[in-house]
Amino acid sequence: MGKRRFLALLLPLLVWGLIFVGWGLDDLRGFFAHPARLGAFVFALLVTAFLLMSQADVDPFRTGARPLGRQRWLLGIFAAIVMFLAWFLAQADRRGVFVFADADLLRYVGLALNVGGATLRLAGLRTLGRQFSGYVTLQEDHQLIQTGIYRLIRHPMYLGGLLAFPGWALVFRSRLAIPLAVLMGVFVAVRVVQEEKLLAERFGAEFDAYRRRTWRLLPYLY
Repeated sequence: MGKRRFLALLLPLLVWGLIFVGWGLDDLRGFFAHPARLGAFVFALLVTAFLLMSQADVDPFRTGARPLGRQRWLLGIFAAIVMFLAWFLAQADRRGVFVFADADLLRYVGLALNVGGATLRLAGLRTLGRQFSGYVTLQEDHQLIQTGIYRLIRHPMYLGGLLAFPGWALVFRSRLAIPLAVLMGVFVAVRVVQEEKLLAERFGAEFDAYRRRTWRLLPYLY
């Protein structure tokens, strides 16, 4: 199995394994009893199948030729938070800890946000190819991508994260969706500034022209 397929399979296995452990392996039928949780699982299967069949390059640890500062620790913290949340959100949902009451509508809103955000990230990933990285960096022979979804917005994968992570928490009716949205907003704001500065230094007038005809995150708004 190639590295791409291994990562595409390993990451969802880890996350969903922790979700099931957090919920409790003694009651998986109860986990799938709610359509929003079932929908999140089915969508995760579809995403994994897409990544495997398309052989998308999902290596988030590709540092590239010009990584900005020391980011490895940040990626490690982010991965640890994701793993903790996978376990905690499911456990808290089953036990009613720090959750919204009567939250069926919020669960479906969360599922829609998660699906929409993940779809944006997939579109960005497919367009970026080997230029995708969890680091703010430039790859060897880096190109300024201006096709696909990047014709409209410059940071579709960050927008996807802003939607998907709070949405994921809402699927489990967690009140953590609010602080997650705030933290993701701060994280994205910092990363966007860093990334655009790096691209402006590398591509100069080409990036300035691209920036003038596109939006950072939301078409026609921002």
